[in-house]
Amino acid sequence: MFVQQAGPTGVCGFWPYADWLARTNGVRSVLFSQCGTGASQCPAGNPADQWLTTTTAAVIWARTHGAGPITLVGASAGGVVALQVAASIRPPVAAVVDLSGERSWMGLDSLAAARRLQVPALFAVAPGDGYVSVATMRQLHEAAPVRAKRLVVLAEGAGHGWELLGGAAGSDWSPLAVTVASWIQGRHR
Repeated sequence: MFVQQAGPTGVCGFWPYADWLARTNGVRSVLFSQCGTGASQCPAGNPADQWLTTTTAAVIWARTHGAGPITLVGASAGGVVALQVAASIRPPVAAVVDLSGERSWMGLDSLAAARRLQVPALFAVAPGDGYVSVATMRQLHEAAPVRAKRLVVLAEGAGHGWELLGGAAGSDWSPLAVTVASWIQGRHR
């Protein structure tokens, strides 16, 4: 399950990756629009709370439609939301992947969520990211009280959020994209 980045970019940037996962690994994905992205509007209230509600509803929907183990993969603000939901939803998801999730976003605290995690967690960041530092991502990684966890620091300039996966033209996926695919399939190394 993919939790998108914030912003008016329209179509979710995870789409090419989800398509690749389906074609090469047989992985089914759920992509959904959060309020305030693309053409969608947010009702009155805190958009972050609505992102949490929508993500939780998507997990419940997937479970009621026969999904097996669910891994939440979030990019940027979606990484913050994925950590929050992974730390609180019951029954728990199988794992969580945070691609460049900020330390905080719209009142959501990633460090507090990381400290409550009870599922395998993968954190990834590139030096020079304008939204999150390597030190912050290292702090989140260290705070997670789980045995199966990993921090991946990519090369300078590798991008932010879903850009870390590569595949700008639907191919040339980065080694991180392969690692994330393994985590989605339950191989937490």
